[in-house]
Amino acid sequence: MIGELAAFAQALTIAFANTLGGKSTQLSSWRKTLRASALISLFLISILILINFNNFSLASMAIGILAGISGGLGLPLAYQAFSLGPVSFASPVIAVMQSVNLIAFAVIAKNERLGATFPIALLLAVIGLYLCSQKSEGNKPITFKVFYISWAAAIFFSGFSILMTNIDKQEILFALFGVRIGVLLVSLVFRPTTEKIPSNKTKPGRWKKYALISGVCEISANILFMVAINNLELSKVGIFMAASPMLSTLIAIKLLKQKPSVINWLGIFASCFALLIIALN
Repeated sequence: MIGELAAFAQALTIAFANTLGGKSTQLSSWRKTLRASALISLFLISILILINFNNFSLASMAIGILAGISGGLGLPLAYQAFSLGPVSFASPVIAVMQSVNLIAFAVIAKNERLGATFPIALLLAVIGLYLCSQKSEGNKPITFKVFYISWAAAIFFSGFSILMTNIDKQEILFALFGVRIGVLLVSLVFRPTTEKIPSNKTKPGRWKKYALISGVCEISANILFMVAINNLELSKVGIFMAASPMLSTLIAIKLLKQKPSVINWLGIFASCFALLIIALN
């Protein structure tokens, strides 16, 4: 039961993290959002390490930094996708493309075989993304830029996941500490060409609360994921993670004032079902 609860909580917190990051980016810029979320999550993971300073591993921390740089390059792209276009489209694109990337890595690098139902899942995902791309009243228009940056975010997130598979479970805290350092480095050094700073017509500093809560959700999702895979099979964890696009859309209805159409919801369900089939394989 602990594993199931942790897996669902992980899917929920990552949905909150991305949507809140999108909201903060709307009010400020992706750079400010990423920096604030990285600092608060780095502070929290440092407290956990001080409480339980065991199994120190410099190698795990180094891998974590590399993973953090990869994930850190994906986060601003995801924030921008959520702020520029409808979450009901961007979230399924990121989830589906990340799954496809990880499957491709497993087949090419680890010589794993595709399940018999994978073509069905792929076709269902394509249909789902097509339905999600249909414009709905009250939502922002879907542009090629939204698709492109969502797809690019999925690539960087895949790199993060692949690197983190090399971490021993006993050394995860130091790896996550390295991840937060890597994300912070991205916010300090890199300037992706897709950066756009919207005009801020709201109260100064209002974006900070969204960015800070997003950072808390990110590090919480990382810890919950480790709890989940320690108490549940990875394939079953994937089943709960498949719900993330739907959860993100539900949050966006309230937070970003977005209203997906019935067609969009059908696309979201199709995409989630495709992810569910992939997880079961």
